[in-house]
Amino acid sequence: MTAPPVEMNSPLWRFSLAVYRGAGVHEECLDVQERFGIDVNLLMLCAYVGAVEGAVLSASDVADALEASGAWHANAVRTLRQVRRTLKPWGSGEGPFANMVEALRTKVKGAELEAEQIEQAMMWGWLRAQAGPWRRREPRQALIANVFALLVRCGATGAQADPQQALPQFCAAALRVGTREQATGTGP
Repeated sequence: MTAPPVEMNSPLWRFSLAVYRGAGVHEECLDVQERFGIDVNLLMLCAYVGAVEGAVLSASDVADALEASGAWHANAVRTLRQVRRTLKPWGSGEGPFANMVEALRTKVKGAELEAEQIEQAMMWGWLRAQAGPWRRREPRQALIANVFALLVRCGATGAQADPQQALPQFCAAALRVGTREQATGTGP
């Protein structure tokens, strides 16, 4: 049995790029990443499944999705992110090496983005391999349920676990993009 081809430019990746461009989304994603250690790629997967497919993930589905790419995220994506952050003060100064360090930081940033794309390809493969039927809901309800499950898994409580309060711009952008993908047939 041959493995299915890896889809680097998957509908999930295209959805994520479109959502991330939304006003205020970048800041909200970084906020929950810093506060709760949320993998933004997993956040995008949860949003995609809800907003585009209208499917509700269980807590164990979220755990399984995390398992599918968690080691890559921890060992590749986070490592590259840390290197990029470490280089930032070295490249922003006036010293003789600032330009060279900033050029290196730009390359590391590109590698970090590519590592995130690989992570999303892993997640897309996991998503396409799921055979069991998920509960279906209206996309807004499914999106909120999926993001809530992820926030709770990562330790958010109370209002911090309410996607509409913790991530209002993200949720709005995901629903806009998801609705467009459903209407144009560019989803799965």
